[in-house]
Amino acid sequence: PNLTNHTTINHNKPQTLKSLNMCSNCLAIPTITLKLLATAFALLYGQRQLTKNSHKWTRRVTFTVTALISLAISAISIFLIVLHFNDDFRRRFFVNFCAISNLKPTLLDEHRCSILQEGNVTGKIIEFGPGPGTNFKCFENSTSAHMIEHYVAVEPNAHFEGVLKKEKGDRGLEFPLTHVGLKGEQIDISDNGSYDVVIMTHVLCSVDSPEIVLSNAEKALKQGGRIIFMEHVLAAQGTWVWYFQQSIAPMFTIIANGCKFVDLRPVMEDYLGDRFDLKMLDFEAPMPASFFFARPHIKGVAVKK
Repeated sequence: PNLTNHTTINHNKPQTLKSLNMCSNCLAIPTITLKLLATAFALLYGQRQLTKNSHKWTRRVTFTVTALISLAISAISIFLIVLHFNDDFRRRFFVNFCAISNLKPTLLDEHRCSILQEGNVTGKIIEFGPGPGTNFKCFENSTSAHMIEHYVAVEPNAHFEGVLKKEKGDRGLEFPLTHVGLKGEQIDISDNGSYDVVIMTHVLCSVDSPEIVLSNAEKALKQGGRIIFMEHVLAAQGTWVWYFQQSIAPMFTIIANGCKFVDLRPVMEDYLGDRFDLKMLDFEAPMPASFFFARPHIKGVAVKK
């Protein structure tokens, strides 16, 4: 496919303004890291104030425990700062995290593979945000894999490409694979209206505009083509999971390379409802206990009218 980058540059912008913007970006330390550092120092200061009249062994023990906790909090803060400012390191870290956690069998595979099977992944395919090739496990030993004519993987993180191709080979998949290093909002497909399936799993949370990505998916699909999706979403407002998502959102966005907690239900309904036959289901994903905050999910298939 002929894909081009829609990003444009305003060459008439004053150089002084450019310099100011660059300086502003350099000083844009994430607020969450400053809060963590302040918490670490506050713990040490509070320990000294609260135990200054205590027995010396009480002071020593509480200082040791408090210092260890403060050191851990400071280390997390520094790690987040490094991830925030070093794009290449953050992308590499995210690739390794996804490869380790997603390529092995998980309880979520049942939902993942069932929705892909329901959507009938055959013909010409585009997947937005395939990452390390997590969905390829569902095609292994599947008869539908032999009916895939061409697989286009739209993935802006270049470090995923090698992992993606290796995963395809390890699974014994033989269909042609094209990697496109662009964001889903940026692609311009020359053979629009000729694709059978668009796949989106755990990707719309991290794009700049879900609506533009969905628009590009719609353009790519032929009549009767399918959008297959599965996404983690914002929990119901007012629930304790929702409050927890709000509290960790600043850290999660940095660690997960831009992923956010978004209520994608109305986005899918509003954008796809008129031009697609939309079948969407809310479910609690069987995520590990440490990722309980990502259990609210939606999945479904949308067929282009």
